[in-house]
Amino acid sequence: MSQEHPVTVYADVVCDLFHAGHIEFFRQARGLGDRLIVGLVSDANVETYKPRPIMTLAERVAVVSTCRYVDSVVADCPLFCTPEFLDSIGADFACHGDDFSPEGLRYYYGALIPSGRLRTVRYTAGISSRDIVQRVVTRHKEGSLRTDKDA
Repeated sequence: MSQEHPVTVYADVVCDLFHAGHIEFFRQARGLGDRLIVGLVSDANVETYKPRPIMTLAERVAVVSTCRYVDSVVADCPLFCTPEFLDSIGADFACHGDDFSPEGLRYYYGALIPSGRLRTVRYTAGISSRDIVQRVVTRHKEGSLRTDKDA
């Protein structure tokens, strides 16, 4: 990383139920440059490929913006990342976890691949927002999750 040209990394995410996997992704992405801009996908765009987030976009922005690895947040970022979008926010390249298949990367980031403006980092296995939701559901069904009504 050069002081003459600070390298800015962009990462687009959902970040529902912010957890350690998100933090590790941000740590790795930030390690590729001098600044990290995080784009948060809108609820409506998320619903085109998976269940609607539990947290609102405003709640997700509030949480992600406090992460020490994140320099700024773009709310309601584009679902498909383009060189023009990266240029508009001053980012050198985009970063995603290596959990996407090559086809998935081409689908969402295809416009970046020919120019080498996409990097991947290791995905943190074993934790996801969906996993957390399932833990809550399981504990509720077992009766081991207390709620205000139980107090």
